[in-house]
Amino acid sequence: MFDNDRQQKIIEVLSEKGSITVDELKDLFKVSNMTIRRDLDRLQEMDYITRFHGGAMLTDFMSKEMTYFEKQAEHVEEKKELAKEAVKYIRENSVVYLDAGTTTLEIAKLLSGRQDLNIVTNDLRIAIQLSSSGNKVFLPGGLVSNDTGSVYSPDAIQYLKKLNIDIAFLAASSIDKDYNVCTPDEEKMHLKKFIITNVPFKVLVADKHKYSRKSLHKIFSVDDVDVVVTNYEKN
Repeated sequence: MFDNDRQQKIIEVLSEKGSITVDELKDLFKVSNMTIRRDLDRLQEMDYITRFHGGAMLTDFMSKEMTYFEKQAEHVEEKKELAKEAVKYIRENSVVYLDAGTTTLEIAKLLSGRQDLNIVTNDLRIAIQLSSSGNKVFLPGGLVSNDTGSVYSPDAIQYLKKLNIDIAFLAASSIDKDYNVCTPDEEKMHLKKFIITNVPFKVLVADKHKYSRKSLHKIFSVDDVDVVVTNYEKN
């Protein structure tokens, strides 16, 4: 989706700072003002940023998400460290729900060597990752997203209603300044709300780059989960 790595890094910088000037970006990337302006024009076309005189800021509502493969390439080592911490909460012989996402995929990789779990996931890639493990893997039916390879349809919720899940690991597209987990996708909102309401122990796994960003739909508050696994530090 991005034309070059620099554009992706600009979004990462803006995720941390909120706004930045053209001169700051020029100095950071050691390129010309014209190059930075072209990058900002492109990012504005994709609705990631809003331009202002001399700089740019993230859009108030992130109407688009990066594709699965773009997310998977981002902050890999951070996600692996969070996954190592997250799996400590899984007891033997549990029924585990893994939300669709690239950090939860790292959790799945760590669970591939186990044989005692029943694992439910709405993410095709996670299901495939675990299919050769000794665990039992359950995948809800319904429409599969072309962008993410995940299932969020009402059919998936109906399937989940039949299960007794012990612990759920939830991913986040963004977490706003009031610590609401948000998503641009209404179907994601309904499924995640179901998990929050019906699973007794919830773990939110979100790296620091998800914070201080917002999307159209508020799903739940960070206070609604039992544990937050993150490398984010409040100021």
